[in-house]
Amino acid sequence: MPREVVLYELMSLDGFADDPGEGEWFGDADERLIDFLGAVIGRQDAVLLGRRTYEKWVPYWPTATMQPFADFINTTPKYVFSSTPLDVEWANAERVTAPAAEFVADLKAGDGGDIGIHGSLSLARSLLAAQLVDQLRLVVAPALAGGGKPLLDGDDGLQRFELVEAGRSAGCLLLHYRRRGFSQ
Repeated sequence: MPREVVLYELMSLDGFADDPGEGEWFGDADERLIDFLGAVIGRQDAVLLGRRTYEKWVPYWPTATMQPFADFINTTPKYVFSSTPLDVEWANAERVTAPAAEFVADLKAGDGGDIGIHGSLSLARSLLAAQLVDQLRLVVAPALAGGGKPLLDGDDGLQRFELVEAGRSAGCLLLHYRRRGFSQ
């Protein structure tokens, strides 16, 4: 079974994505969001991070208690794309200096579970542009952020995904899309 790259992202109705707590727009979720996240990470055995996300997360997650993500992110191998050395060490983190598309294509060709992208918008957009993202797992908050970092920049040409599942967590939509033409 080929490995799949799965992009998990929290976003506003107007398409902006951000870490929870950074934007005031995210909220209104319940335990179904935790179940959705648990289903996503339950199949992942590797995580791709950009340097900025790594630097934001490394002071928080090693001592965090928010489950199931804390145990997952602290024990799972993390590939961090950075041209400079990482200033702070984090268990199971490895710096990658190779081009992201090339590295991820090779990682997908190997054995293992799903490969997750969490946060890391620039990295996510570059892998979407390279058509290396197989699934989108989106949490859409019932808010217009009015600004921030957009998940998609619109310059990547047409890509088609099909809806696998849709659910709700309080006012949030929980959406699961798979790239068309991808077979399990």
